[in-house]
Parts: sequence; structure tokens; C-alpha cells
Amino acid sequence: MAGERWYSVDEANALLPQLRPLLERVRDQQAALAEDRSVALIRARAAQNGGGAAAQKLTSRSKALEKDVRQLQAWGIVLRDPSTGLIDFFHKREGQTVFLCWRLGEERVSWWHPLETGIAGRQPL
Repeated sequence: MAGERWYSVDEANALLPQLRPLLERVRDQQAALAEDRSVALIRARAAQNGGGAAAQKLTSRSKALEKDVRQLQAWGIVLRDPSTGLIDFFHKREGQTVFLCWRLGEERVSWWHPLETGIAGRQPL
């Protein structure tokens, strides 16, 4: 797990004011891209004429989403579910590497789970 950043509970909570708007953007951009029913058509036409305004909008959305996902990666945060804003922070608990678990709508980081269990293994701090 070289390169990961380990967070204390306080460090993870301190980052939440920056994470909330970023994860809301990720959720919204992903939903907009998923709902764009003209993606296949745009791709077919883009090969012939540059795709026009619709392709430019799709490209802009994709770039915005990629930028926010790269920011999460730079912070060492694992994005689990963009649609709910579910993320994990690496954390040391009783000498073991675990994840602190948080998602949009939760007031603060209050959960953790072992690396192998995912959200189903969430336990209160």
C-alpha cells in the first residue's frame, strides 16, 4: 500500500468541508453523463465532424469529473460510490490498516471497516 495516506479521525473530519462540494460535483457530473442519451450518437458523429456543441458539453463534463476524481486520489481517498458520495480514508486502528468510511449526508466520520469487508462491515468508531 505504498503511496497511500493514513488519516486520523480528526484529519478526515477536517477535510469534510472540502469534500462535500467536490463529491456533490462528482455525483452530479456522473449522473449527467449517465443520463446523456446521445453519447453514442455524438461519438459516431464526432469521428466525422468534431461532434459539435453536444460533444463539447460531454467533454467538459468528463474533464470536470476527472479533475475531481484526481483530487481525491491526490488526497489518498478511495472513491467507492460516486452516486452516494461514499469514500474511504486509510486509517490505522489498533495496529491494523482499516478504512474510515464516510458518505454524503453524514455529519462527520463516525464509521470504520476492515479493508476486506466494505461498507457491509461498517462499525461505529
